[in-house]
Amino acid sequence: YALAFGRMAPSRQPDLRVTPHEGPQCVMSLAYPNPELRSDAVRLRKWSLDDLDCVRAAGTDPRIPEGTTVPARYTEEAGRAFIERCWARNDDGRALVLAIAPATTNTAKGLVYLGPSRVEGQCRLGYWVIPDARRQGLGKEAIRLVSRCVLTDTHVHRLVARVQTHNESSMKLLLNCGFKEEGVLRSWLWIGDDVFDVIQLSLLRSDLA
Repeated sequence: YALAFGRMAPSRQPDLRVTPHEGPQCVMSLAYPNPELRSDAVRLRKWSLDDLDCVRAAGTDPRIPEGTTVPARYTEEAGRAFIERCWARNDDGRALVLAIAPATTNTAKGLVYLGPSRVEGQCRLGYWVIPDARRQGLGKEAIRLVSRCVLTDTHVHRLVARVQTHNESSMKLLLNCGFKEEGVLRSWLWIGDDVFDVIQLSLLRSDLA
């Protein structure tokens, strides 16, 4: 997975609510795409309460709850609350959170996230895929779809993703999607009482072929 919700060092956590006085928002990217983003392999759609099995499966990989708001201890109530948070983030303009589903089944297998940044023209990218759906190309296709959409159909010209330094699979996936490694953010991510380095990558509009 790539981080979308990880905690920064204390006192540096940004407010995701970007007001008109703070510069342009990622307006189009924070609305559900119309028409829906899809390819022959993947569909990116709004989360549904029918997707609780996906939330449950995500929690079985401890790395996902560590860096996101996925419940580590699943209950139906916690799963519903997670999906309702996904809806709320879009409804109040804080982010766009879409389910990743194979086009053939439309069964949620992962998540892709776009969040605004205080840097004008920049959005943050995050994603995860549940364990039994990995190495099937779903994450790669989802990132390509959402990246091309936001970088070509909105004012956004820069996407940023961050991964923990040991997460070689996500690094490889993002590099294969055209992202470029920028460097290491030292002591950036807090998990419990521990702090970790992360690698920052970016994809620019000019990088698209």
